[in-house]
Amino acid sequence: MSETAPKHPARLHLFWALPIPVVFSSVLLISALWDFCGISGCTGGGFGISRDIDGTIGNLLPIPFLIGLPIFLVPWSPNRWVRAVVALVIGVAFAGLGFGLLMSMAS
Repeated sequence: MSETAPKHPARLHLFWALPIPVVFSSVLLISALWDFCGISGCTGGGFGISRDIDGTIGNLLPIPFLIGLPIFLVPWSPNRWVRAVVALVIGVAFAGLGFGLLMSMAS
């Protein structure tokens, strides 16, 4: 008689797979804020305002991919297209939230 191990749902793997890209995305968001506002902050005190739009966009672009990749790769749904759409929506929403946070801190 063979015993089988209890099967855990694959969606539980998201609990360890998502914090890693969230941390990396937070670092990219802080770097984007630094590129957008400069070393002296968004008020421009001391060194003046430094607006590096290309660096800001370059730091924000990988965020949807970083967040969406584990959502797509972990087989929480048998349908690949559902995972792709959910990964895209959550990744873009997370990047949009980060951009909104960036804009609120910059103003």
